[in-house]
Amino acid sequence: MDNAVYIVFSATPTGMGRLIRKATRNRYNHVSLSLSRDIRKMYTFARLHRAIPLYGGFVVESILRYQSFAGAARVKICRVEVPEPRFTYLHNYLERLWNEREEYIYNTPAALASLVHLRPAISKAYTCVTFVQEVLVRFRLAWVRESDSPTIRALERRLAAYVIYEGPAPACAGEWGEDTYPARTTTRYAVFTTARHFGRLALRVLTGVV
Repeated sequence: MDNAVYIVFSATPTGMGRLIRKATRNRYNHVSLSLSRDIRKMYTFARLHRAIPLYGGFVVESILRYQSFAGAARVKICRVEVPEPRFTYLHNYLERLWNEREEYIYNTPAALASLVHLRPAISKAYTCVTFVQEVLVRFRLAWVRESDSPTIRALERRLAAYVIYEGPAPACAGEWGEDTYPARTTTRYAVFTTARHFGRLALRVLTGVV
């Protein structure tokens, strides 16, 4: 790892990804961050399993997500230098989120509201773009501000000067590692996890707790 964070915009090769791009009229529908140039391991908020699109949270994505099932994704990679000791703090912050990942969930209402430029805040809940934006703000990187619009398009504009690559997702052999995306699930599990996800969201909106 070098002392930099890599912001990865992607046009994910899924039906949901195509729907979002059509609704937003934007080339990319997803954003993640990585601490390595090969982006084999990325951090973001997204669905946990391929077969359950509405159940999401904090995930460590494998690059294989962008190469499997429905063809290779198109990506745009931005490199932002992170001076020490902020880089160490960032690494530790991501490790802490991963260790506490059960507490963090995908902010589905914010994803829908972003289409009309709203930003409903829910405790320990993020979309991919609000997560990446929060990290950049927290560690004072790339002049990203908390007041910036929480959209992929706005973040792309803010990071335009940092682009180092745009094209097909880099091909590489590897393992899924911590990424549970390809796991087989049952219909009962899908219904249970989706209902639980929206129940947790509703509870946090009403009470501010898990």
